[in-house]
Amino acid sequence: MKYRQIRWGVFLPPAILFIGCIIWNLCDGAGFSALATAFYDWILNYFGWAFLLTAVVSLGICIWIYFSPLGRVRIGGPAAKPKLTNWNWFTVTLGTTIAAGIVFWGAAEPVQHILYPPESTGIAAMTAESARFAMAAIYRHWTVLPYAMYTLLAVMFAYGCYNMKASFSIGSMMAPLIREKGRVRMNGLIDVVCVFSLVTGLSASLGIGTLSINSGLSRLFGLSSNPAVWLAIIVFVGGISIISAISGIKKGITILSNINVGIYIFILLFILCFGGTLFIVSFGIEGIGEFLDTFFSGALFTGVLERDPWTKNWTMYYFGNWMAWTPITAVFLGQISYGRTIREIIKMNLLLTALFSVLWFMIISGATVNILFNTPVCGLVEAYQLGYENVIYQLFKNLPMAELMVPVYLAAVLISFVTAADSSTVAITNLCCRQPENETVDSPAYLKIVWGVIIGVVTWIMMGIGDGLTGIKMLSNIGGLAAMFLIIGVIASAVVLIKKTK
Repeated sequence: MKYRQIRWGVFLPPAILFIGCIIWNLCDGAGFSALATAFYDWILNYFGWAFLLTAVVSLGICIWIYFSPLGRVRIGGPAAKPKLTNWNWFTVTLGTTIAAGIVFWGAAEPVQHILYPPESTGIAAMTAESARFAMAAIYRHWTVLPYAMYTLLAVMFAYGCYNMKASFSIGSMMAPLIREKGRVRMNGLIDVVCVFSLVTGLSASLGIGTLSINSGLSRLFGLSSNPAVWLAIIVFVGGISIISAISGIKKGITILSNINVGIYIFILLFILCFGGTLFIVSFGIEGIGEFLDTFFSGALFTGVLERDPWTKNWTMYYFGNWMAWTPITAVFLGQISYGRTIREIIKMNLLLTALFSVLWFMIISGATVNILFNTPVCGLVEAYQLGYENVIYQLFKNLPMAELMVPVYLAAVLISFVTAADSSTVAITNLCCRQPENETVDSPAYLKIVWGVIIGVVTWIMMGIGDGLTGIKMLSNIGGLAAMFLIIGVIASAVVLIKKTK
């Protein structure tokens, strides 16, 4: 396959920045950690509110587009044909957007919020009210709000690149807003910023996956959790991701996505059957009601008046993390949406993926709550105190056939990260190469290897800050701040496009 010329202006700046951080950490780890911590606090203090508002507005824009004449437009023109079957489109989309977060937090997050609800709400720990609050918060963090940002940017990239014939750049998302001469000047800068953002988000996801895999190996083989083990896991998982990325979208990425969705369904059915079916369904529905009832007040709660840090530690952190992923993930989602109408893209990327996430948390979080409240000696609190990554394995210990389910879950964690990492690596490296008009040519293998190595090393460094998860949170929010300003620009561009389309 013919490879395109590298865009050195896009490839070198973020690569040099990350390599510089690696060298700085090796020379002065304490200084690097102190600066990262200070920057993380500054971001949430001054821009946390903007993270919340941007997510809510993105959902509103997606709904507007769906019911507007723009929703009928087909990406690539009336004669364009889809690249993937409907099922493969769903599995690849789901695998790309889930990463390792959904499998990591399914059991851990409800325990966290039940034990430590926001002080400003006056909700007591380990009560029915704290459980309902936990489910509403989980739906808020993991369903329509984050997927709306993915969807909006995927639609705008696909329309700009394939319908307006703009260049293969993230700047194409703002083609309706910015004239062609202005886009040419801005495209390189936008791509640099978004490559930086995605690498931080991808590294954060790899860190979460590493902790989860380490905990599973500890359960199976007594393997301790330390930086040496983390490094071994990162090398193994990163290597598989690079190989899959090199094989291309229609080979490794699609195959792994199909396998992973099958594993997801097996896990959900197993827990639904053995985790308390009636409780899971009843409490899940109750949680949806609480989520809808508190949608705006919960999504836009900053805690500034009460000086409550809960929203900074959770909702703001989550939305910042999603934003770090959004721009370049949207490039990949836009590529595989070729030949679909915009309304179909919104159904797939927002409705179906968010619905799957609702089912995932309804079942896994619901089973966790059921066991936590109704099993006298379940060990979930003790597992939580040892680290978030231990909770899901303790959940399986309270269910039949734990020896079978732990390896199955480990496979889900591994493939979840790989399917997200390989698609994101493809998008990153394609942006680092010049692309022909109306065509996307695959990037060279060595470029994917370079970025894979950088992502792995950055992950390992940031996991060394605090308890392993602290550095991961810092990393994702640093990238999220840069991405947020792009998303705001894309929102403005979408409004212009909606008004122009008749």
